[in-house]
Amino acid sequence: MASDFKKILFIKYGAISEIIASLAVINSIKKAYPSTEIHYFTEEIPANLLSYEENIDKFFSIRNISFKEFFQTAKNLKNENFDLIIDLSGSVKSYILSLLIGAKQIITTEGNKNISPLESFFKTVSEKIENLETEEYPKLTVPQKIQDAVQTAIPSERDFVIISTQTAQSTEGRKLRLEKFKELAIEIVKKYNVDVYFTGTADERKQLSFFENISPNIYNFGGRFNIIESAAFFKKAKCVIGIDSAPIYIAKSLRIPTIGLFGATSADCTGFSGKNTYVIKSKKLACIPCRKKLCRLRNEEYSPCMDDISIKNIIDLIDEHNMLPTKI
Repeated sequence: MASDFKKILFIKYGAISEIIASLAVINSIKKAYPSTEIHYFTEEIPANLLSYEENIDKFFSIRNISFKEFFQTAKNLKNENFDLIIDLSGSVKSYILSLLIGAKQIITTEGNKNISPLESFFKTVSEKIENLETEEYPKLTVPQKIQDAVQTAIPSERDFVIISTQTAQSTEGRKLRLEKFKELAIEIVKKYNVDVYFTGTADERKQLSFFENISPNIYNFGGRFNIIESAAFFKKAKCVIGIDSAPIYIAKSLRIPTIGLFGATSADCTGFSGKNTYVIKSKKLACIPCRKKLCRLRNEEYSPCMDDISIKNIIDLIDEHNMLPTKI
């Protein structure tokens, strides 16, 4: 019975979008069984993002997903005596970690790629835990003190748009050319009474220097904030635009109008849907979503489906939903 699970460990690492989705299951368990103690194992960066979630009682985090760190973690967690382990990563490593830690029961997700992570997680967990109500994509908790601190780093009081380019190697098959992002930013500051901030990790800051000295209203904020500070920054934006990667799901969880630029991946299967979420994708290519990092039509860094995304379509979408104040 679900009421027998007094102490539960969630294991989830990898995609930030899926880690955020896992909060919906946690919130549902806490609503049905308030006294249940929830622990969470993940990497350091997502642990920072979720660190203010009141339904998670304790975090265990590691810097690298390696067998060496897994064995050390298992050794540390074995004495926690969990009643249930919910493995939402569904990998060989996470399965081994579950076995090494040990619990009265272990649930492992099958990772159905034809449905959203949120649907998949609820399907897996509800088979073992009764009385769970399916919840919408969860809303992240961002403390006011962090929002206030971030506000002091913003150089202007004007409304602004955030653009996330995500230039990392792992985003191949989803990347948009920097020249196209530049064209988008120029069009936005030309047409609307807003500033544009390009965001990214510290490792991306050098590449994002491509957007410097274009306009006094376009800023390179790569590496400026950690992940929870970035969430606070997103919360202040009029809208967020980006490829299929962590920032658009963080923005979605904050209920900010968010435009996702999709190519090889499927918005339906990644869970990018719902109120204030908008998808831009190629209208010509029948082969999408192929879910491949490299295109079979063009074995290059940038795929035809992403090249086919139109700046005009993005601007038309912004106008259709009155996301930004136009210049008078």
